[in-house]
Amino acid sequence: MSSSQQKQAEFPWVLVDRCFLPVVFSHAAAVILSVVFNTLRISQISCFTLFFFICSSSLATVFFYHNLKVTTAGKSVLISGCDSKLGSLFARQLDSLGFTVYAGCLRVESETAAKLKSESSGRLHLIKLDVTSESDIKAAVNYIKKNLPHSQAGIWAVINCASWAAFGEVEWAPFSNFQRSTEVNLLGAIRVTQSFLPLLRPTRGRIINVVSLLGRVSSRARAPYCTAKSALEAFVECLRLEMKRWGVDVILVEPGDALTGALEWFSEERVLRQAREAWQAMDAAQKEEYGEKHFVDTVRAVHDYIKDDKVEKEIDMTPVLRALVDAVVRTFPLPRYQVLTPAEWVQTQVAEHFPRSIYDILYN
Repeated sequence: MSSSQQKQAEFPWVLVDRCFLPVVFSHAAAVILSVVFNTLRISQISCFTLFFFICSSSLATVFFYHNLKVTTAGKSVLISGCDSKLGSLFARQLDSLGFTVYAGCLRVESETAAKLKSESSGRLHLIKLDVTSESDIKAAVNYIKKNLPHSQAGIWAVINCASWAAFGEVEWAPFSNFQRSTEVNLLGAIRVTQSFLPLLRPTRGRIINVVSLLGRVSSRARAPYCTAKSALEAFVECLRLEMKRWGVDVILVEPGDALTGALEWFSEERVLRQAREAWQAMDAAQKEEYGEKHFVDTVRAVHDYIKDDKVEKEIDMTPVLRALVDAVVRTFPLPRYQVLTPAEWVQTQVAEHFPRSIYDILYN
C-alpha cells in the first residue's frame, strides 16, 4: 500500500463520529442563546463567541471520555478466526496489552497457530474453534469456564473475526458457496454469541463483530460474502437493543474493501480454480446466455484486483487493529468503527442516503 493510501486508511473517522454531534449541538445552542441574550438585552455577546466556548467545553468533555480505558489485568477475551492474518495479529496485540487471550483456530496444529503461540505469553490459550461446529463451540465454552483468570466470573469480550469468502455471480456461483459463507460469516457469529452471552453479562463486557464495507455496498461477483455480512449487521443492530439492559456493548468494526481481510480468500490460484469449477458446472444454455467473454471478463476483474497494489501481503493492518483495540479497551466504545478511506466513506453515504438511481450512476 502506498503512503498516500495508508494515510487515507488511517483517517480518524472514530473522532469525527464522536465529535460531530457535540459540534452540531454547540452551534445550535450558540444560536439560540445569542438570540435570547440579545432579545432580552442581557448581553451583546456574539454567536461566534458563544459557539467557541460551548464547542471547546463539549469537545474537551468528549476527548476526556474518549480516552478513558479499562484495566486489562485479569480480563480475558475470546477471538475466533485466529488462523487468519487479522485474527492472529489481533490476538498477539491483546496478549501484549495484558489480556488473557483465548485464540480460536480452525486448526490448532497449523503453522499460523504454532507461530502465534510461540510469539505470545503464557496467558494466550490456543483452542480449536470451528464456528460452524456446535461441539467445538460447546467445548470452547467449557474450557474457558475452567480456565478463567482467578476471581473472574466471566470474560470481557468476544470478538467474531472468523470469515470466509468466495467469488461468483449469483446464477453460476455454486449454492455451496452461499451456504458456506452464511455458515461462517453469519451463523457462526450467532452461534458463538449465543453461547458466550452468559459469560459476558457478569462482566458487563462487549461483543465485537468484524464486518465489511461490502456488507453495505454491493459488489458484482461477491454476492455470497456481501449477503452474509449484510445480514450480520442486522443481527448486531438487534442484539445491541437487547443487550442495553445488561450493560453489554455490541460493536461493529467495519474495514474498507482493501482492509477487510477477505482478500486472503481471493488468491490467484483459488480464483482460477473456482472459475474452472463454475464454468464446468454451467449447462450449455447458461454458457450460451452468458458467453465466454463475459465470464472471462468477470474472472479477469477479480484477478486484476488481487494483482494490484492492494494485494493482501502488502496491506498494513494497523488501522484495523487500532479500531479493534479501541473497541476492546475504551470505557465508552462507539457502536461502529469505520476503517475507510475518504472515497469509501463517501460511497457508503451515497449508498445509504441518496436514491439508488444516483448510486448506480456513480458506482455501477
